[in-house]
Amino acid sequence: MLLTPTDLQEMIESSVLGYLKHEYDFIARASSLSATNGINATVWQNFADMGWLGLPVAEENGGIGGGPMEAGLLMRAFGQHLVVEPYLACVLRATRLLQATASAAQKSQWLPALVTGEKRLVLAHEERFESAPWAPRATRATRATRDAEGYLLTGSKVLVAGTPGADALIVSAELEGGGCGLFLVEPDNPGVTLSAQRTLDSAHAADLTLNQVRIVDDALLGDPSSNQAVLDEVIAAAIIAECWEATGAMQAALEQTAAYVCERQQFGKPLSSFQVVQHRLAEMAVACEDSLAVCQLAALRSQDDPRCARQMSALARSKVGRCAREVSQAAVQLHGAMGVSEELMVASLFRKLLAFHQQHGTTAAFTAAYGNHMLETGTWRNSQVLPAVATE
Repeated sequence: MLLTPTDLQEMIESSVLGYLKHEYDFIARASSLSATNGINATVWQNFADMGWLGLPVAEENGGIGGGPMEAGLLMRAFGQHLVVEPYLACVLRATRLLQATASAAQKSQWLPALVTGEKRLVLAHEERFESAPWAPRATRATRATRDAEGYLLTGSKVLVAGTPGADALIVSAELEGGGCGLFLVEPDNPGVTLSAQRTLDSAHAADLTLNQVRIVDDALLGDPSSNQAVLDEVIAAAIIAECWEATGAMQAALEQTAAYVCERQQFGKPLSSFQVVQHRLAEMAVACEDSLAVCQLAALRSQDDPRCARQMSALARSKVGRCAREVSQAAVQLHGAMGVSEELMVASLFRKLLAFHQQHGTTAAFTAAYGNHMLETGTWRNSQVLPAVATE
């Protein structure tokens, strides 16, 4: 697809790439990995100063009002430079969900501080033994019981990215009478236990245990009868953004591999002179272009019709998941033993793409989900990119 970016998209892409190129190389990234809670305070404040923390926030609330394409361009640059700060978890999941569900009073309390970087929110939604991002609420282990003083939360969440150091969590829970409750929970509330974890791609996360946690009415977000639809849309948009991030990591892996095989000598010739290596590089390049195209399609379709975000995220995750596995494995194989050395960026790219491949469930599950949707709706007969043609 040939797309003409808007002024906002051009501004975001150029500012992100320019900043990361000069301020966030592989060595600077190491300081973020070793920083408290996995966040370099200076880097996070720079994100705020650039306006990126307010990307999904409406302009009237001090944000940029960006959509899926703007988020995708930013996340692709983040993927190229392996940014470890929990931008997606805090901004494209939690802040976006707060923006969509909070009351006017809750927005005035939280959004200005989130946009300026003074506070951070994360969404605690995934639970143990549930890989599907849209599991039925009845199967959720986290539940909220209503009483005269508010709510009591009981349950657990696993591998909540960005939790260490966060000011509050948005916890999803099944209500007694049905419906999806979204609660603002502070980590120091009595009954809240956090167990710090490190994920495969070196990010900081935590397992969350809730034991009769008292929540006041003012901490409830949105309408429980409609929260599930909003939550599904936010998660779908975040999955599409993750796919954009993976395309950036894939492009970086391709560039690192191409440079390595041009330098590495074998039988008195650079590896890049052998035809089998050239074929592997070509296959990697095609996979990168395929992934970028499907991300653009998913972003544009979900921006035009947010109701199809769930199907578009399944489509993007299916395609990018398969391509990410192909590119990451080829990058390691062409590097040989050096491909798993932490001294080279390609090893971190491999772990990043491996983690992506397993995030929210298997690639096969997303492929099956999108295939079932096409069968149920009959849209398998239609092109996903060409306009429909009326028939007599």
